[in-house]
Amino acid sequence: MRTRTVAVLLAVVLALGGVATVALVGGTGGALSEAWVSDTARNNTVNHHAVGADGGVVVAPVAAVPGAERVGPDSCTLARLSPASGATQWRASVPPEDCFTHALTEPAIADVDGDGRREVVAATTENATVVYAAEDGHEQARLPLTTYGYGRPTVANLTDAPTPEIVSADIRGTVVVGRADGTVLWNRTLGSSTWAAPVVADVDADGTRDVLVGTNHGVVLLAPDGDVTWRADVSGDAIAVAQADDDPALEVFATGSDGVRALDGDTRAVEWTYETEGAPTLRAATDGDGDGHPELYLGVPGNVVVAVDANGTEAWRTRLAPEANAVTPAPIVGDLTGDGSSELVATTNAGGVRILDPATGDELATSDREVPIWTFPTVANVTDDPGDEV
Repeated sequence: MRTRTVAVLLAVVLALGGVATVALVGGTGGALSEAWVSDTARNNTVNHHAVGADGGVVVAPVAAVPGAERVGPDSCTLARLSPASGATQWRASVPPEDCFTHALTEPAIADVDGDGRREVVAATTENATVVYAAEDGHEQARLPLTTYGYGRPTVANLTDAPTPEIVSADIRGTVVVGRADGTVLWNRTLGSSTWAAPVVADVDADGTRDVLVGTNHGVVLLAPDGDVTWRADVSGDAIAVAQADDDPALEVFATGSDGVRALDGDTRAVEWTYETEGAPTLRAATDGDGDGHPELYLGVPGNVVVAVDANGTEAWRTRLAPEANAVTPAPIVGDLTGDGSSELVATTNAGGVRILDPATGDELATSDREVPIWTFPTVANVTDDPGDEV
């Protein structure tokens, strides 16, 4: 069987080097229709960096495993894919000597330099965050890191400059903030492993945006100039923020080996704890059920998805598949039908895609492939059809 890492219309990256897209047909009891499978095969059963997508720009990070196959000049590459067919439109690769499983992060796609055209931004094992032109993949600039990154770089307005900043964190916990031309504004070494993408938001409600960073030894809030505002002694394997109560500061949600903790964004006090058996996965805090309050949709080991309300109360839980020891990637909210309501996209480590009702956890549609999935699905509208693809 040919191995692939795939993007699905849904949009899912499979562990074996291909990307597959799947579309949802109908509502409750609907079907998932596979639109295409990319020709980006690698002999890699642990591919776990997600596809980036924005409008018609779809970019997949594809990496080989040295020793499992011969490593060549394009074995570790960013591949822009046609949203209509999955065909590769360009490649931007790291050198063979820097090619291994974490060679490229999930890319951010945005107009970083204000010229009206989008760029693709990814951290690489060349110890740099690199800015590529989305049009043809040529390199425009790079920002130095102390080592490789794991989480996606964040593109956001941190300062009053007319163009956004690029905020990256490498796995040693060094945060680098810079511009699209390669100018470094500041860097800060936190000294702990960092896996999640940094969050840029006015977390403490002081009127300026902050950089929130999760590490395995704590969560850190940095001011716009890089000074440490506070540190919280809780694990931050994954982080998210949302307004979940009546005070001005945002809530910070941080995951660790035994669950999720909600912190006040100003005082860093722990507001509640939700315990899990094993480390949960989390992508964002969002109002998936339309009740006006954010929910946390967690992937819990054992093919379990749990919805937790903003006050820490479990709303529902659903088992996706019978395997008890499997990793469960983070579920993602999107509008797959284009009707203005949300669906929840969940995946199984064994290759299943499940569409759930975000209010109840009921299964709406399902699809299965015999290819492992180690990362969350990418949900975005990349075609002219209404609704998001996966």
